[in-house]
Amino acid sequence: MKRFFLAVVILLVAVTLPTVFFTDDGRAVERIVEILERAQEEVVLVSYSLDEQEVIDCLNRLYIKGLNVSVVIDNSTVSRTFAKSPQFKVMTDTTAALVHSKFIVVDSQIVVFGTGNFTEGSLREDSNSFIMIESESLALLFLDYYKAILTGDSKGVTSVGNMTLFLCPSEEARKRVIKELMSAKEEIRFAMFAFTDPKILAALKFCASKGVRVFGMVDSWNEDSPLKDYLTTGMEVSRGVSITIHDKTFVIDRNIVITGSANASLSGWGKNREIVVIIESRDVANQFISHFEYVREVSK
Repeated sequence: MKRFFLAVVILLVAVTLPTVFFTDDGRAVERIVEILERAQEEVVLVSYSLDEQEVIDCLNRLYIKGLNVSVVIDNSTVSRTFAKSPQFKVMTDTTAALVHSKFIVVDSQIVVFGTGNFTEGSLREDSNSFIMIESESLALLFLDYYKAILTGDSKGVTSVGNMTLFLCPSEEARKRVIKELMSAKEEIRFAMFAFTDPKILAALKFCASKGVRVFGMVDSWNEDSPLKDYLTTGMEVSRGVSITIHDKTFVIDRNIVITGSANASLSGWGKNREIVVIIESRDVANQFISHFEYVREVSK
């Protein structure tokens, strides 16, 4: 009986551990399609844009089978989606803020979220990361986010297991990210597409002045950033050249991961509909560090 109880506990823990995957190995589309094909009743997808043909074809198959398929994208990207002939209903927002979140919920049980849109560029070409986790409580939270994005509502900070989640716009998310960065004792690593938030930069500079090693990568997009001349002083920061660094992630002391859809930008915290997730996990942190090291090499 004791052995049986132990086995059940291990199983329950296993199904709630996150699976992290990156676009490094070229299998991101395959993984997304595999997750979608597990659906039996419902799929909810929210993304800034959606134009990956295999993903759209899979959603079409699910819709034709009778599953409920709900998709929300930003209204500025509608033409790209409809060019790929979706048969399911596609909804858009009606606000000036971007729908910049990127997540999928399958059967109110499985959640996939990350830094990349469900597009050919994000899944096949750019550097991006995704986290998949089977958790009913997390799935219900993301369904609440989906409804809030449609209605324009806000949501407070929520903790699920070792994760703390925010739906932006949220000044609370920005303050918490700064607090986590300022708590660093040894190192901060990051990879960021757009870096335009002076307070986040100030926090990194302060940590570096205390002896914390701060090193990371930003995309070449930041040649147009107002912070361009300050990103590489006092810190070890390189700019990607050969690939688009679409990541939006900090790793603190090899234990805390801050990731999601929000860039380190004023619009990311204060205007757009974003998901920000703080994860306390040495295993997840090490996976992101390996990803950063790979991207640093291939983006030179």
